[in-house]
Amino acid sequence: MIPRSVSLLFFLLFLVPEIATVSALIMARPNCAETCGNISIPFPFGIGTGCYMNNWFSVDCNETTAGSPSRAFLSSINMEVLEISLEDSTVRVYSPIISSGCAGRGANLAINMTKSPFAFSSSNIFTAMGCNNLALLNGIEPEIVGCTSTCGANNLTSNSSAEGKENSYCSGNNCCQTTIPSSLQVFNASLGTPDHPINDQGRNECKVAFIVEEEWFRNNISSPEVVKDMQYVPVILDWDMYYGTDIPEGVKNSDAKSCSRGSTTWGSTTWGLSTVTYSNSTTCWCFPGYDGNPYLPDGCTGMIRTRLM
Repeated sequence: MIPRSVSLLFFLLFLVPEIATVSALIMARPNCAETCGNISIPFPFGIGTGCYMNNWFSVDCNETTAGSPSRAFLSSINMEVLEISLEDSTVRVYSPIISSGCAGRGANLAINMTKSPFAFSSSNIFTAMGCNNLALLNGIEPEIVGCTSTCGANNLTSNSSAEGKENSYCSGNNCCQTTIPSSLQVFNASLGTPDHPINDQGRNECKVAFIVEEEWFRNNISSPEVVKDMQYVPVILDWDMYYGTDIPEGVKNSDAKSCSRGSTTWGSTTWGLSTVTYSNSTTCWCFPGYDGNPYLPDGCTGMIRTRLM
């Protein structure tokens, strides 16, 4: 009979290779940087020639002042990257605030991601602030999307404190919100005063509009005062790869990974269409019990819990 201590030793030795595999997951292509500052850059995104799927996923890693981490930018749409999620097929970036009549603010920047694999996620919300602010999204005709904020006790130039967090104040007075169209790829906004406002205030006062990650807004913006000096806010972008030549070489349906190609059948499983409006789009993920990068050949690795089941 094998002593209990010996059995335990063999059991631990059995786990060691699996532990090493999980801790050494490869997320980028060989000889490519896996991070930029504090941001992980997994393939199909990449820094430098040969490290990304195509030009849409190219990331510029820009050095900053001494003591500050480098900053990552999607070079195709010039938006700063905050986080990339392979599991959710999303990238968190900074999006500009558009303003009118606000002293000291820079030039307004519009976002146009048409024909790219990126689109604003439904987890974002369109927000406008200011006294008698009629804010409309441009470039989405024939749709008309926008909202109107009236003049309450506080405005963007007041020093009054907030009534509280959780969006309680953003219900019409100096702040309004509305949902954005599905798979929106353009952000530009016009700001003005309604034709027949409740009162005649706010015509020359500071007005702003922006698309923002709704959860972040609820947790971080307690009053219009917080926003008036900001230039950017975080948003979530959905992303997909196109069906066809964009499928990474060596990536195929297997026991450890799966790639959805529109409504195409791979093996014995049929995968549904992606939620993004691009036809024949592609999304990959590791099956439960595996971890890693499904966009790399053999990128999904079995985890400890799978071996113990």
